[in-house]
Amino acid sequence: MSTEISPENEQFIQHAVTSGLFQDRGQALDEAVRLLKRRVDLLRHVDEGTRQLRNGEYTEYHEEDLRKFFDEVQAQGRQRYESSKKRP
Repeated sequence: MSTEISPENEQFIQHAVTSGLFQDRGQALDEAVRLLKRRVDLLRHVDEGTRQLRNGEYTEYHEEDLRKFFDEVQAQGRQRYESSKKRP
């Protein structure tokens, strides 16, 4: 499949290949698309978070409550870790 990109981007890809960062043009383009997909996914999550904030869908924590929350998360993580060590 033929892909047309701007001369500036083509030069960048060629430099990335000749410098050994990628084996070939296809590998560089695959990585570019992979990163673009991650960016689109991240922006979707940011939009969702922004929507939730606007709609009041969040929980406020005071410093002491937040510390307690993190302590509970840490304890749960330790418990999961310990139970996973017991499995064969």
